[in-house]
Amino acid sequence: MTGKLISSKLNPIFIELKKLLASKGIHKQNRFLIWGEKFTTEIASESPEVIALSIIGSKHIRPKDSYIELSNELFAELDIFGSNSPILVCQTPNISKMKSLRPDGLELLVAVSEPSNLGAIIRSAAAFGVKKIILLKESSSPFHPKAVRAAAGNTLKLQYELGPSIAELEPTLLAHCVALDMAGEDLRHFKWSQNSFLLVGEEGRGIPSTMKIKKVNIPMNSKIESLNAAIAISIAMYSHFVQKK
Repeated sequence: MTGKLISSKLNPIFIELKKLLASKGIHKQNRFLIWGEKFTTEIASESPEVIALSIIGSKHIRPKDSYIELSNELFAELDIFGSNSPILVCQTPNISKMKSLRPDGLELLVAVSEPSNLGAIIRSAAAFGVKKIILLKESSSPFHPKAVRAAAGNTLKLQYELGPSIAELEPTLLAHCVALDMAGEDLRHFKWSQNSFLLVGEEGRGIPSTMKIKKVNIPMNSKIESLNAAIAISIAMYSHFVQKK
């Protein structure tokens, strides 16, 4: 594959590469894309084993390892963020089903369907020492292009597991859960357990109203109805981080 030049949109390799712009293609091929010179350089340095190949345009320096060269027109179709630098095709890690109903440290249970929000949560999780995210059935893929972009190079720094639907979470697990809710305890006075699940509900819907779970709220200007999900969860993670540091 090294050095192959592709200039036709009907080329089967290019067609498969374009499918990596959507979650379905990522799941089917077990591969995802990374854009941006800074992030691709970090991956090449920290996790070279996940790199399958590089995608370059005619103006880029040809790498020593496996690569595909696209015409400028085709490269622009894949370079959806306008990075103007080589794009990496990486193998997605194997993600197993959720192993334990008890958390080890702070772990996230995520039902966020918007990829950009999920990516921002991943970035904050890495910053505040969270090592594991459990992806509920409602969740977007952390390897979706928008999620990878928002995670800012942190996608592969966390562990992922697959959980059930948010409505199917077991009572044993919920006993260790905390969720953000306007009717919950003031976050400023909340005492975190060292080992907790932080449940991140769906955008807009939040968590099911019938769910029996510990709740906390973030005090804010009464004129503002709510915060973006990623921002709110980041504040909660920071609260746990500074208490347990």
